[in-house]
This record gives sequence, C-alpha cells and structure tokens, in this order.
Amino acid sequence: MKILGISGKFSGVGYHRIMLPLVHMEKDYLLITDMLNDEVLEKGFDIVVINRVYNDLSVDQLNEYKKKYNFKLVIDNDDFWHLDLHHPLYERYIINELPHRIKSYIQIADLCTTTHDRLADEIYRLNKNVHILPNALPYGQEQFMDNKVESDQVRLFWSGSATHENDIKIISQPFKRLIGSNVKMIVAGYNEIEKDIWNKIVHYFSAGNKLDTKVYRHDEVFRYMAAYADSDISIIPLLDTKFNSMKSNLKVLETASKKNPAIVSCVHPYLDLPVHYVRNQREWYKHIQLLTNDRQAREESGLKLFEYCNTHYNFTLINNERKRIYKQLCL
Repeated sequence: MKILGISGKFSGVGYHRIMLPLVHMEKDYLLITDMLNDEVLEKGFDIVVINRVYNDLSVDQLNEYKKKYNFKLVIDNDDFWHLDLHHPLYERYIINELPHRIKSYIQIADLCTTTHDRLADEIYRLNKNVHILPNALPYGQEQFMDNKVESDQVRLFWSGSATHENDIKIISQPFKRLIGSNVKMIVAGYNEIEKDIWNKIVHYFSAGNKLDTKVYRHDEVFRYMAAYADSDISIIPLLDTKFNSMKSNLKVLETASKKNPAIVSCVHPYLDLPVHYVRNQREWYKHIQLLTNDRQAREESGLKLFEYCNTHYNFTLINNERKRIYKQLCL
C-alpha cells in the first residue's frame, strides 16, 4: 500500500489520528504532508487519509482528484461537527460552513474512521462504511515513556487547549479548598496568542492564583508529553454536552502512559474506565484528598489505569486493525 496522510506538523489531531499510527503501521510507502495538490498526487497513492476537511478544498475538487488519480479516500473524524453554542469556535464554524463541509467529505469517502460508537452512529447516517479505530498510544516508546520526575509535592495536572475554558471553570470553586495543601498545580498547553483565555484557565486551576502553580507553554506535537513528566494526578473536568460526549478519551490514555490516576467528570467519553469519577462538586476534593494523602493508593490506581489502557486500547492491535481495513479497501 502506498499511503498519503494529510496533516500539519503542529496539528495534535493529525499527530494522533494520522502521523503516529501511519508511521508505525506496516506499509509499502508513506508520505505525510500538509499539501494536497496535483504535484503530490502525481506520485501515485492507493489511499489518501484526511482528518475532517482539508483547508478550503471543496468537496467537488476532492472528488475530481479521486477520479483523476484513482485513490481510495479515507476520512477520519475524532470530533463532532456541531459545536456547543458556547464553544469559542462556534461562530467561525458557522461562517465558514464547516459542519456542511465536514459532512460532505464524509459522504464521498470510501471509508470513514472514528474513535467510538457514538460518533460512528452519527457518521453512519451519512456513510455506511464507517469503522471504529480508537485512539491509542505506543506506551514505552518515543515520548510515551514512564519517565516522571520526582517531587516533594503532589502535582495535580491538566493539559489542553483554550477551548476548554468552560470545562475548567467546573473546578474553580472546589479547588479553593486546596489552599494550604502540599500540592502543586501543573497546567500545560499555554498559548501566548490566546493569553487572555489562558490566564483565566490558570486562574481557575490555581484557586485564584493562590496555589503553587507551574505553567508549560504549548509545544510541538512530537514533544508535548514532556509536561506529563511533571505530574502525579490528572484532573479532567468536562461539561456534559453532546459535543463533548463525542470527544475521545485521549486525556485518560495520556495519563496512563505515566501510570498516574485520573480524577474525571462522570460523563462521556470517560465512562467505563478505571478512573475516579466526580458526580458532584464535593467529590473533586474528596478524590484529591484520597490520592494526595495516600501514595500507595495513588500508585496502585495509576498502575491499574495503565494496565487497562494498555490492554483495551493497545496501540499495536488497533494499528493492525487499521492495516487490515486499509488493505481490504484496496482490493
């Protein structure tokens, strides 16, 4: 198989859904580029893989490319195309007609891939050939080593983007109870371009800047996990909305790579995992107290999460399935 993966080098989604799995997958030839044009396609490919949409390329032009160069088109979606009204990108999506464009790409795909059954059900309405390939990480390799740095403080960790401001607000009040505790707050992903939002996120996560806090700036996709070396417990708040329910459980998978436990809002996409679920605001503090005061409980919980994710979200097994369905597509 000759495969063309379309992804930018700074795209986190492209890294996890295209670059990382395709680089590790057995194939005859692979080119990963952020360019999709005649010059690239003339090299000849059996499969072209795109996440969601490609820049301003119309579905008609993409269809013309398919006919001209005779490749199979794989469209991967790891997010829902209808955003929550309060999502910071909502207006941009509507103005640029992104929901319509994403759905149009799905409709002309030879194969659609996605992360779980809820999103697969939505895609199935548009294209019957949909296959679930969950996110997975190659534990013990590259940046996914268990290489934590020791600390005298218990480090509560969150990593994400500015789009999670409303999710982080969830813990702003419960975290005030941590003032005076021997904890350190670690926030990763800070982007200077969105500093006003990021300053709010840091403010919420640090109980109004009253907790010892360290901030890691946004890093290249090939190095972003370095911040996780400075962590002990992951904090993963998420509002219960349909859009959020379509996300993947990647934050939990990342946490497992360091054999850390996770304290998580009891909502999709994090259900049915060996994590510490929060069903009401009081439980944030309850779980934090348990895991910060009992090192053995913390380590046992982290190991249990790692073993579960390594078994049920095994990178090699999922990638072998990716290879199987790609080869079947080329028959």
